[in-house]
Amino acid sequence: MPLSARAPRPAVRRALDAADFDAFYQANYAGTVAVAFGLTGDREQARDLAQEAYCRAWQRWPDISGYDSPAAWVYRVTVNLARSRWRNLRVAAAHLVRQRPADVPAVEPEHVALVTALRALPMDQRQAIVLHHLVDLPVTEVARQMGVPVGTVKSWLHRGRTELAALLGEHSADGRPVPPGDVRRRGDQRRLRRQAMKTIAAATACVLVVLCAIRVLPDRDELPQPAHSPSPSVSRPSGSLPSGSPPSPPAVSPVAADDPIRDVDWRTAVITVPAAPHCPSGRLTFRTGRGPTDAEVITSGGAYPQLQLSAERVAYGDLAGDGAAEAVLHADCLSGAEDSGDGSSHLLVVAREQGGTLRALGWAGERGAIFTSVWVAEHVLNAEMQPWHAGPQDYRMGMAYGYRWTGKEFARQDVSAGYPPVLPTVDGRRLDLTGVADLLQCGGLPAPAGPVRPVFDADGVARDGDRQWRLIPGAPSNGPYLPLLLPQRRPYLMLSVLCVPGDPQDTTAMTALGANLVVFDPAPDGWLAVARVPTPAGHSVSRWEVTAGGLLVATDPPGEGPDVEKTYSWNGTLFAE
Repeated sequence: MPLSARAPRPAVRRALDAADFDAFYQANYAGTVAVAFGLTGDREQARDLAQEAYCRAWQRWPDISGYDSPAAWVYRVTVNLARSRWRNLRVAAAHLVRQRPADVPAVEPEHVALVTALRALPMDQRQAIVLHHLVDLPVTEVARQMGVPVGTVKSWLHRGRTELAALLGEHSADGRPVPPGDVRRRGDQRRLRRQAMKTIAAATACVLVVLCAIRVLPDRDELPQPAHSPSPSVSRPSGSLPSGSPPSPPAVSPVAADDPIRDVDWRTAVITVPAAPHCPSGRLTFRTGRGPTDAEVITSGGAYPQLQLSAERVAYGDLAGDGAAEAVLHADCLSGAEDSGDGSSHLLVVAREQGGTLRALGWAGERGAIFTSVWVAEHVLNAEMQPWHAGPQDYRMGMAYGYRWTGKEFARQDVSAGYPPVLPTVDGRRLDLTGVADLLQCGGLPAPAGPVRPVFDADGVARDGDRQWRLIPGAPSNGPYLPLLLPQRRPYLMLSVLCVPGDPQDTTAMTALGANLVVFDPAPDGWLAVARVPTPAGHSVSRWEVTAGGLLVATDPPGEGPDVEKTYSWNGTLFAE
């Protein structure tokens, strides 16, 4: 073998890797700091996150250097680190206040404006804006990294830019890079520690195996002799699905139209509120005010901590079991002027006592989650509660969580029999698209003959002959999976279903060709598709929400341009604009 064809010695290979990594680090560090700064609003945190991301990149550099876009990998790690840090924002902020020296440089006005504006945005919009405008990634790449359709990213960018337009000017983050050699040394130290731990664990496992073998190994004379029998056949899966009970949700509890709780004007309400971390308590008088984006909010006053209520999505039902209905309101607790309330969402249950006084029974749900749909059934508070800055870590698409009033607090109640997860498909909980198959867009393919009951894996992918089905997860702020489309009726199941020809590995660019927003109703063996929302052909679905006027759906048209919003009414059988 000629010398030129030989693989470089390990020391030489290591030196080449180091030089390659150093060049990559120097070229991309500032952009990575900009990503982290846009998400955290803190330069020191941004530098820490960037260094951590590059530390991890160096630990895997032989693999990452071969990727099509190593920078995209680093950006994705940085975003994930930032999201994790945001989940513990209050603790981290308190720590920084305690540890920060007294001699702090003056904060520039542009920095204050950026932090205030970005913190007022949901994380999905914030992340999309940072990746697209600060990192200069194309929309298709942002969609690929965030795992959502291109239309969804465009919608986030449009909504985020609209809210930021009045607050922000041009901004660039000034990140002073740590020398790449220091980053590589940190990565090497971690690698050595991890390898040492693996070696210790492996040696321990070997000792245990030997000891166990000594204890259980019989004497040679006691060993059974092999029987003469034909070679066993290889066991193959039968193709059957795991079984599960079909959904059986109870009916929504009816509330009389003239129930006094419905007449409460929350904009001027006086409510006695129980204590909760970082929230005001006692007798609070509410009034209207202006939020961080200049939108009208219902607030407990100008002092902090401050409680803000949302009167747009109030759920009613008898939770105390006394025959009178309570109101369930979305609430946010703000600790200071720069706190947008992002990550502090909660549910506040309010009762109207004799004489008209209002008293909150208590708080329900996990603080920091997003409550996309709330209803009351059989004295149980049901919530579609998706994790955000906090929230249930076991959540899966289609699930709901229940809370029952014990007389002292709202305790978790299992409602999984009525609202089990959609993914992966199990026998007894299948999605049946047969009834709307001829209405579904699928990249020009004709409707399939016979029953259409795809079997989805845990990632929401189903391969079905000449086409592939995907359930698009989107993000919590896109819309509820369990929308209340009709009053006094249990929720439907609403899913964004993508259908594309063939079996493509990447369907990002094909979402407009086969986007479908489908409504399902419980059936004896799962969910039965009852309607497809008549969105414009060739448009991808960006988001949806239930409003007082009906189901509002935003779609993204082909090419550039703002979302197209349409509101549909639902009569239980058909949608109409």
